[in-house]
Amino acid sequence: MNEKYPEDVIERLDGYATKMGIPVGEAANQFGAWLKTEFLVESPLKEDPFYLSQWSEQFVIETRNASSGRQRDTVKYTGMFVGAEDEPRDNRKGMFDKAMTMFRNNRDTAIDGGHVGILTAKEGKWCLNGEPTEERVNGSDLPWFAFEHDDMILCLLNTRDGKRLPIAPTSFSKAVYFLGSREGGSDIQMWKLSLQGKAMEANYTNWSACLISVIEPTKKGQDILYTNNNFHETTEYTDEWLPENLRKAFSAERLLVNTQMHNQYVNLGDLLEAHPERKITTNNGMTLNPIVVTSGLVTFLNKEPMDSEYDPTGRSYRLNVYRQGVEPVTVWVSGTMHDRDNVFEYNDANGNLRSYNEKTNAIIVGRLKLRPYKNEMQPSISALGIFIPHRTARPSGGSGDTSLSQFKGESV
Repeated sequence: MNEKYPEDVIERLDGYATKMGIPVGEAANQFGAWLKTEFLVESPLKEDPFYLSQWSEQFVIETRNASSGRQRDTVKYTGMFVGAEDEPRDNRKGMFDKAMTMFRNNRDTAIDGGHVGILTAKEGKWCLNGEPTEERVNGSDLPWFAFEHDDMILCLLNTRDGKRLPIAPTSFSKAVYFLGSREGGSDIQMWKLSLQGKAMEANYTNWSACLISVIEPTKKGQDILYTNNNFHETTEYTDEWLPENLRKAFSAERLLVNTQMHNQYVNLGDLLEAHPERKITTNNGMTLNPIVVTSGLVTFLNKEPMDSEYDPTGRSYRLNVYRQGVEPVTVWVSGTMHDRDNVFEYNDANGNLRSYNEKTNAIIVGRLKLRPYKNEMQPSISALGIFIPHRTARPSGGSGDTSLSQFKGESV
């Protein structure tokens, strides 16, 4: 059991207190109250420091945003999108499951404790635990915060300013990955961008230089950038921020593999050794597979879907990449990524999509995993993004364009 909050949590609360003009003790009290209403945490000091760190980050950002009543202040980052997770994640699922378990075990405790509310319709309005709300009954439509359970209509509750107010039963976010740095900086790294609302539903162009507006983490060393709901509207695809003499070096085929500009790239033959060096171990002992960039020549393409009980689409795809003297490495492609990113095609010099063949050079961004095979551990990658440089691609149906026209010359 901890006797006090971890140092990084104390630092955040201290900064929050200074910005809000309140004592640190009051900030700690607000944090404790927020944990209880948002995540049903009754005794914060008994919680895993790993989660306390994440919760304190969320608390500082969310409460600042709520108190300001406007979009959160952002800073500019430069770089390029390099991949995305397949599905949004429901950040409120843990809270929902915990509240509903409490409700099923002891309905009165869940209601009296302000975790779950029962909704009924009366005289044209929705009532929460018997008290009328401002939500009017509209046919068979439920209020935005309601959900059905057995023969009842329920909602989750959150206590704010002493009032128990309904909140949405879900809170989704989606992760996309960005290789870049703060505008004007040189410390390029892989960033996880957390998207919400309409920004989560928008399409983003991988492998092109861009300028984005993000909310930086409050603690140094963290790799998550948060966003406003209009993130997609403020994203600019341009390389005007780059000096002209650096624009070629910032093209995707050069930037992704340039170990002088960032440390995300790992040679194909070094993946096995890289995993233990780069894996992330949480405070509760959980191991997270690292995200890496690597490259190789395609030696096998499986464009036909394979049945997969682990993929939400029910199917997955694969390709193998190799280098001379290195065993082929399997790259797994989800059904969602296959449909979204045209992974078996590339953009030629004119921007047209073309299928590529084996012996094509592929640059892979993905999660590095180790799996046992014949008493040895072998690396594999779950792809987040696949980039095919057009100059080294081998189009399907031939060995490539051998005319000088590809170099803007004349055919011979």
